[in-house]
Amino acid sequence: MIRARKPYGLRLLFGIALIWALFLPVASERGFTLDARPPIALLIALGLIAVCALAGRGLWTAVRWLLAITLIVLAGLQVVNATVDRMLDRPLDLYFDLRHVPSLLGLYLGAAGWRGMVVIAGVVVALLFGIWLLASSLKAIERAATRPFFAIASLCVAVIGLVVAAMPIDAVNGRAIAVTAHQASESWRSFAVLHGINHEYDAALQVPQKPFGPLPGLDGHDVYLVFIESYGTVGLDDPAYHATLAPALADFATTVEGSGYHLVSNRLVSPTYGGGSWLAHGTMSSGVKLDSLLNELVLNSDRKSLPRYLKAAGYRAIEVMPGIKKPAPEAAFWGFDKDYDAATLGYAGPEFGWFDVPDQYTLSQVSARELTPGHAPLFAQIVLVSSHTPFAPVPPYLDDWNDATEFKSVPMADWPRIYAPPDWNNLDKPYLDSVAYDLKTLGAWLSHLDNNALVIILGDHQPPEITRGANQAWTVPVYALSREASLIRPFEAEGYVAGDDPPATDHPIGMEKFLGMFLDAYGPCMPSPDAAAVVTRPACATPNASARAAAPPQSPDAPPVSQP
Repeated sequence: MIRARKPYGLRLLFGIALIWALFLPVASERGFTLDARPPIALLIALGLIAVCALAGRGLWTAVRWLLAITLIVLAGLQVVNATVDRMLDRPLDLYFDLRHVPSLLGLYLGAAGWRGMVVIAGVVVALLFGIWLLASSLKAIERAATRPFFAIASLCVAVIGLVVAAMPIDAVNGRAIAVTAHQASESWRSFAVLHGINHEYDAALQVPQKPFGPLPGLDGHDVYLVFIESYGTVGLDDPAYHATLAPALADFATTVEGSGYHLVSNRLVSPTYGGGSWLAHGTMSSGVKLDSLLNELVLNSDRKSLPRYLKAAGYRAIEVMPGIKKPAPEAAFWGFDKDYDAATLGYAGPEFGWFDVPDQYTLSQVSARELTPGHAPLFAQIVLVSSHTPFAPVPPYLDDWNDATEFKSVPMADWPRIYAPPDWNNLDKPYLDSVAYDLKTLGAWLSHLDNNALVIILGDHQPPEITRGANQAWTVPVYALSREASLIRPFEAEGYVAGDDPPATDHPIGMEKFLGMFLDAYGPCMPSPDAAAVVTRPACATPNASARAAAPPQSPDAPPVSQP
């Protein structure tokens, strides 16, 4: 009787092919490509099984399942790291990024609705099936390795492959192992820094700061610092983007200049790209270029912040954050007198985007609640969120600001278009539409204000590279506006140019420089060490209207009154 030969070779090839396939996808600029080199993880698994087989035993069942899960995790890390690097222009950071996974899932479900639930359920089922299939493949390799020829051949392939991987030639796919080693190293570094074992950030935290004091250069005028979510210079530099956004920028400039504002603009380097808005907000306020680690350290330090400086100068400081769903513990560090989060703002109208609250409603509430006649000098940090990923649905701008809650003036026929699900493969149009909406809303809001506030408007970071713009600098547009020309002169001295379209420069200023510049520009006038008659900031050289009004009358022949 002839016994059928078992297909050991086919089992071995099937198992190898399946594991190899796990590590093929690699994120590219606009999707995924394939890396056909043999992965190191496969070589290690092959060598482990071969050694066990030659020792006369196979893997325990628990070990086989654990190895299958490990391979899935390694392959997943390879893809996720490449995707994060493509979208956010930085490597994955598991120590800090894992905490944002629930929010990202919420973003996706909010945009995709029930379809998103189906997709996520499908992914979970596929993942479980993949683990089972991988464990079965490992078992097939084990069975093949019971034949000494296949065990020795597998061991030789594994050893040769690992030796090649250690050589300076690019013949083996070591991405997954490299990513895993990097994550382990960075996680330990983060732990060590946050627990006082690693002191590499001490110097940054010990940079001297100016003392609290008056800010006479502001002359008691309100100060508004307004962030536009994901508004990066890609909107100025990419020809297709600029062609679409230019009319909105021109309309914004025309509106504010027609209302008496002086408008200058520049570019700032954000500390983050594609996400992590809080790092940009904190960098502007703390005078320190923040990353995830330094942000944690600053929040637990005694450094002074922009709102605290303004409070010491007699201002009421408020923060308007419609994207915050519940009180944030870190808000106490920054020192605002009032935090307007989503609950405090009390929006109950149609939902727009990830954060629900349209920016027109947010600005209307700032006016209604804080900009009352005779109010004390106000510093308001306002974060606009309608241009947050996935940028849709874009709220319709309403000429009637009193309708910014119920949207009764929007025809019913328009709502299916407004709420159409975004095309995740083409988010360029909703991105540009959302930025244009914010520019129009800001222009209208500023034109209706009846004060001479100093207004600084800027993006927090570039959009993630799921939009058209890729390989962009980490720069954002920044605009300084006021009806009081003297309040704008310090920005002109820093290289800001007239208009809404600042040109690219070789060495743009980092956001971390803003706090020091602001305090120098509007703080007490200090004599130059070389000549007591010369002052160090432009605002001192040209007194503002209030200072001129307070000066005693003089005859045409009288010498000018010296300013403090």
